Formats: sequence, C-alpha cells, structure tokens
Amino acid sequence: MTSGAEGFLNVRELRIRYWSYKLDRESISEGSRPPVVLFHGYSFSIDDWKRIGTLSLLTKNNYPVLALDLPSGKVSRSDKSEFSDENEYSRFIEETFRKNGLIEGDITKSFVLVGPSMGGGLAISYALHRPKDILGLILISPALKVTQDRELSSLDIPTLLIWGEKDDVFPVEEYAQPLKAKLAHSKLVILKNAGHAAYLDKPDEFHDILLDFLEEIT
Repeated sequence: MTSGAEGFLNVRELRIRYWSYKLDRESISEGSRPPVVLFHGYSFSIDDWKRIGTLSLLTKNNYPVLALDLPSGKVSRSDKSEFSDENEYSRFIEETFRKNGLIEGDITKSFVLVGPSMGGGLAISYALHRPKDILGLILISPALKVTQDRELSSLDIPTLLIWGEKDDVFPVEEYAQPLKAKLAHSKLVILKNAGHAAYLDKPDEFHDILLDFLEEIT
C-alpha cells in the first residue's frame, strides 16, 4: 500500500486515531484532486479500509486521504466519548479536521465524505453542519436520525447512495428509496448479493463505483 501517516492526535483531551496521505497545503491546492475523508461503521475502523484496499486505491489515484477512527464504535481505537447531540459531534469532527490540516482558518478545500452505516449518519450530520466543506457525499446504508430526516431536502450536494440488495438492517425498499427521494442530487446504486456492509461484501464493485463518482463530481 502507498505510504501514509498513521498516528494519534489530541482533540478535547481525547486521543483520536487517524490515517492520512498528502494532506499538506500543496497537495490539496486548487486544481488538484479533492481530499477524500473516510468514516466507518459501528463495528469497524480504519483497519477495514486498509483490509479491502480502499486506502491503497485512493492514494494510487492521487487523492489526498484522511481516515478517522471515530470516538464511537465497537472496535475504534480512538478514545470514546458521548456527545449531547449530533451537532456537538459535528463540531468535534470539525475540530479534528482542523487539527489534521483539512480546514485552516476560514479556508476549506472542499472534500468528499464517505460514510457507511453509523459513519454515514455522522457524514450527513457534518454536511448539514458545514455544507460548504462538502464536494460530495458517499453514503453506504447510512443510519439516519429523525432530526436529520427533516432537514435532508436542504442538502444541495451531489450524493451517491450505495446499498446492499440483501441489507437486513436498513432494507432497500424501506430506507434506500425514501432517502433517494428526499435528496435532490442523489443517485442510488444497489449491489447484488451484498448485505448491510455492502462495501465489504463487494469491494471491487464498490471501488469501481467510488472512482466513477469521484471522477464525475471533479
């Protein structure tokens, strides 16, 4: 895998694990490929993006990358914390991005945010919190909250929805189709014979779709 930097940084006295590649100002200057930020699901971590080759794929295609172990989730190696609501969580993530150099002062290089399940819900929260930061959203069976559901129509961001045909946590008909209807600039891709963690079940198909979407919006 292309070399990246892995480590921990302190945000509000919590140790947050990250993996990054080319997040310096020169690498994310105007005209370069946009950074891609990766969250994870409740039962997963940065290590799963490594395992299926997503980090390697993005770096080989010259995308700056930031992958975070969130301060929640069963196997995240970051310190865990409870937040009062999703807005407070989004402010914490914003501080983490600033520590990583993704945001400097009031200057933000727009980035693409990828989130499966729990991470997808947090990606939506962040997009509602700071929509100007987000060039595109890639949501894989995201876990939505009622408060988010009321605000979805306000998101004017290109969004790719990825769902497993056999998702038994958030079934396609009950969750994917209504979500697509609420997001004005979204498209839905259903991966056949994949479950809730469709990107892990079908990594090659997921990677093809991911790169196509990145090329499309940039």
